[in-house]
Amino acid sequence: MPNLENRSQLLDYLGAKQRNVVWSWCAVNNEEKKVYFSVWVDKKRKLDDNKSYYVFQEPGWGIDETGTASPARRDHDEKLALVFDQGYEAYGYFIVAEDPTAEPRKIAETRTGFVFSFDLRRLATGTVLGLPKTRINIR
Repeated sequence: MPNLENRSQLLDYLGAKQRNVVWSWCAVNNEEKKVYFSVWVDKKRKLDDNKSYYVFQEPGWGIDETGTASPARRDHDEKLALVFDQGYEAYGYFIVAEDPTAEPRKIAETRTGFVFSFDLRRLATGTVLGLPKTRINIR
């Protein structure tokens, strides 16, 4: 198994391409119809089914005070549409915030030893949540 040191190496290993290596929150492997999303380890929510879901997107993420979506948000919306509308599978790799209370957040660590497959659901509020299914070890 490889020893992957960063997000770029992980996504290359998975055959997934980012639109932009600096600001993209996700990557896609079109051949395998898989989308890989960055998932904050501390952003979890329990629903009525008492299961723990990870927050994949909040309605305001990447939207400025004028209501304009950032390039990263537009890219993320396109990748979510691949999952919801075109049958792509959702996967997530975990990221850790330098300061979980900061806005905007900065990534302190990307965990490259594994990914999870997820079932995604969009709430009426616009929040997108992911329920982890299977852990896939990379190393």
